[in-house]
Amino acid sequence: MSKLTAQGSSLISTMAINDNKAGMEGLNKEKINQIIFEASKGSKFFENEQKKEEQLNQKILEQQTLISSLSPAMLFHGLKEADELIEKLKDCQDLSHTIVHVDMDAFYAAVEMRDDPRLKDKPMAVGGMSMLSTSNYIARKYGVRAAMPGFIALKLCPNLVLVEPNFTKYTSVSQEIREIFAQYDPNFSPMSLDEAYLDLTEHLIYRRGSSNLCRIFLLRLKTDNSSIVVNDLECSCDLNAVLRPSVINLEELKINSVSSENLQEYLNSLDFSNFNLPKDCQVCNKKLPPFSLKLYDTTVEDAVLEMRNRIEQRTFLTASAGIAPNTMLAKVCSDRNKPNGQFQIHPDVQEIEEFMKNLPIRKISGIGKVTEKLLGSLNIGLCSDLYKQRALLYHAFSSLTFQYFMKITLGMGSTSLEKDEERKSLSTERTFAEISDPAQLYEKCAELCQHLAKDLNEEQLMGKTVSLKIKTISFEIKTRSHTLQCYTNDEKIIFNAAKQLLKVEIDSVKQSLLCLRLMGVRMSKLVPQASNQVSIVSMFNQSNRLTSTANRTNTHNFNIQKTDFDEKDFSTSINVLEANVPVLESTMTTRHSQKSLFQKTQSPPKKTTESGMKNSIMKFVSKSERCSDKIANNCYVESNIKVQNNNNLRNLDCENSSSTSLKLQSNSKSNFSNATMQNVSQATLISSVESKQKTFISCPVCGQQKFDWPLDQLNQHMDLCLSRKTIKTILQDEKNSNKRGSVQVENDDSLPSVPKRKKTQIAVDSYFK
Repeated sequence: MSKLTAQGSSLISTMAINDNKAGMEGLNKEKINQIIFEASKGSKFFENEQKKEEQLNQKILEQQTLISSLSPAMLFHGLKEADELIEKLKDCQDLSHTIVHVDMDAFYAAVEMRDDPRLKDKPMAVGGMSMLSTSNYIARKYGVRAAMPGFIALKLCPNLVLVEPNFTKYTSVSQEIREIFAQYDPNFSPMSLDEAYLDLTEHLIYRRGSSNLCRIFLLRLKTDNSSIVVNDLECSCDLNAVLRPSVINLEELKINSVSSENLQEYLNSLDFSNFNLPKDCQVCNKKLPPFSLKLYDTTVEDAVLEMRNRIEQRTFLTASAGIAPNTMLAKVCSDRNKPNGQFQIHPDVQEIEEFMKNLPIRKISGIGKVTEKLLGSLNIGLCSDLYKQRALLYHAFSSLTFQYFMKITLGMGSTSLEKDEERKSLSTERTFAEISDPAQLYEKCAELCQHLAKDLNEEQLMGKTVSLKIKTISFEIKTRSHTLQCYTNDEKIIFNAAKQLLKVEIDSVKQSLLCLRLMGVRMSKLVPQASNQVSIVSMFNQSNRLTSTANRTNTHNFNIQKTDFDEKDFSTSINVLEANVPVLESTMTTRHSQKSLFQKTQSPPKKTTESGMKNSIMKFVSKSERCSDKIANNCYVESNIKVQNNNNLRNLDCENSSSTSLKLQSNSKSNFSNATMQNVSQATLISSVESKQKTFISCPVCGQQKFDWPLDQLNQHMDLCLSRKTIKTILQDEKNSNKRGSVQVENDDSLPSVPKRKKTQIAVDSYFK
């Protein structure tokens, strides 16, 4: 090997082929790494990997310097701390769950080979010249794998066939698979389109009490030992869906004379051509294929085999599975007998320790190339080495990382599955050829926002923080975020936020164009769309609870007269409010200063002029950002709502100020909450129902208007406006400003005097902490 090659190989250790993936055993790694090096040399990607390699080597040097400075006493202390931690971990080790990790075999490639049998015996991969999504097992023998550039894959395997990805098709097949998962664990946790975790603990209890008929399923007859071959003239539907009910109801299967041990032999002896069964499929009207019946046992091994066979019968795709007491072990086990196999670790401490002893650390999910090299510098290559070097690890890594390593030595992992409802974020990103034209970058951003908004609506989720991820042609990755004041899944709002973030990055490159090869948009701080905010009624009830709490602490309350909330009156009372709402369009580069402060006014109270109005429309100064399909960016709103108490109205005017602070001179957190919520309750929209013409409907909180606003949408919008999270954000913004204003209320004999808040009394903004 030449000097340049030797030097290059040392520079691209993180670019070396990872042969820990199934189907890549026994590769000539030296030859493959040489091809990768020659194909990448001189590229921007190679230069970026060189920088990362230098940083990693520097980190290793610092780690070695730290370790060399450790005294025997420090090493003994680290050993003692590690042993104490291990003992604590052993005490809380949970082996009561049966976790299964199911992973489809080369999923994207398998779907394409199923739909185009010509690809079955050829090396093929799904993706393009820039990046591959996956490859079949034939291509993996050449070193071709996922996350590899297509042009490098073609150098490794010149006969490689590249297939354009079709994610619509993959998603449809994935949905069929998930329907089967849900029958074994309704709360299964999907990790991607082709893999999921299931907790079969409860299913196994049910299974042990089930009858034999519940565990009999139909299997198509295979022409060979590898896969199912479907004739074009035969039915390709799921036989267990279209034919199994008729088969299970046969009188020949309802006999009790055959014991469970001999039942499978009896099923094999049946000739179904002599039975009164449909000859053609009632769904596709094609001829039904020959089949056999299989009885599955009550054990977890047969339960997983049954699930895998049902997936194959429905989709003609194979799956591998791992069975273990936790997710970490189950993930490792699913890769053990790929493709189309399964492996189990029993819930036994000795068996788990024996399994982990010779397991390479790279097989553990969460340990990548960087961590592998850091641990390699400490002579750690197997999981058992983590235990041997526990004294060094205690000093070389953070406490959380060290605890993670000790859990690995014991084979410990999570036993609780994350649900879809616990999703923290939703994102979409694309890799593409170099783009520098700003118009094209904005177009790509709009496309991503469209996909993200569609995904949010399909998942019935709303988010609050929009993040933009970009990767330059020099492989520099940047992430920028902006938090909205309102939860949304509206495409226009998401795009405007992402567009402003992108604009900042484009403008930051003054003398040259921003050249990107990857862009992504993410929405985080997710809440369910149906219940993303506290409802109006619950806010009123909360106000009453806070009032009671405040009374118990001997604090003073505003004496606001209650108004009964009548649901019938509310549903028929919608009024056009007079609102002059100045809209200030926000930008991403500067944060808006809040401008409204409560201040004393000398103007006399105003009388209402609406006919038939039993209660005056109260006005309250509302300052928040509004979510609306008309406003595609954040807008600060100023509106006035009149406040009524015992037919005495007081005006609370707002003063525009560049200093944005809000300080309430009330003496308890319930003063603000009780008064505000009851004001909004009394300010429930009053309509002129006599008018037969269409009218503009206004929100009483923010003043937004819409043409014939549907009541359910109006209610949801008011929930957003009254959100405690929105109020909390406003108060936090006010608190962070340089100047402070104060609340001053006009004297009124009908209200008790409000003393100045003492230090021992509760501040309003502490209510939201």
